[in-house]
Amino acid sequence: MRHALLAIGLSCLLACGGAAPDALTFERTLNAGPSYTAHLISYRNDGLKLHAMIAMPRSEMPLAGYPVVVANHGYVPDPTKYGITAEGVDSRPGDYYRSVPELYASRGYLIVMPDYRGHNSSDGLEYVDGKESVGYYAEDVVALMSKLSDIEHADLENVFMWSHSMGGAVSMRALFATDVVKAASFWSTMPVDDLSSNLGELAIPIIIQHAVNDQTTAFANSERLAELLAGNGQSYTIHQYESSDHYFAGDMRELAADRDVAFFRSL
Repeated sequence: MRHALLAIGLSCLLACGGAAPDALTFERTLNAGPSYTAHLISYRNDGLKLHAMIAMPRSEMPLAGYPVVVANHGYVPDPTKYGITAEGVDSRPGDYYRSVPELYASRGYLIVMPDYRGHNSSDGLEYVDGKESVGYYAEDVVALMSKLSDIEHADLENVFMWSHSMGGAVSMRALFATDVVKAASFWSTMPVDDLSSNLGELAIPIIIQHAVNDQTTAFANSERLAELLAGNGQSYTIHQYESSDHYFAGDMRELAADRDVAFFRSL
């Protein structure tokens, strides 16, 4: 029987008999949003204790459970401050990515948002900012995804992946190592050319979204990804925005989320 990690909180987890050593562990309740309740969980990978945010929609649950979005965030200049607000409060996912759980929970999706090793209170700061750091982050995401069955009310037949900026390189590496993802969305991705020889192994549809005047990650990155996918005969959709927003603002962000969800639901 799966542990009811998110139903009530720690008391329910203990009442259910506690988690197995390799299972997800409830840590505490987090600040929520209008459309979701939020919880911090921990898990272990590569000898490290790592954390992730789980956002559970407040909306009525489908019979099969809530579809899942695993959300891979972008680069954080000071990883120890990931999820820390401008007021210094630990409130994952922090100010910059605050809208991510709301965007998808309001549309009926359960969100799993890993910290990555070395971020916030997760172990592994020594792995950050090295040339292999993105690969390590992807390993952590894959390890977390292997434990999705621990999350009560998660529809494991409908698991999707979202990424922004550096998270695109994390997602692409993770997608090669797991077969549970049904489709993936790449927002404002960093280059993934180093993986071009592996793209033929990608068997899922991809949606790509990018602002044409993005000054942080070039729109050419998304054009190149689309070119590589097309060259392999793989299914993809690309949307461009006449903007310089690296992380789309206002109505544009809502539109991008709508397009993601329409894409996911079409499969």
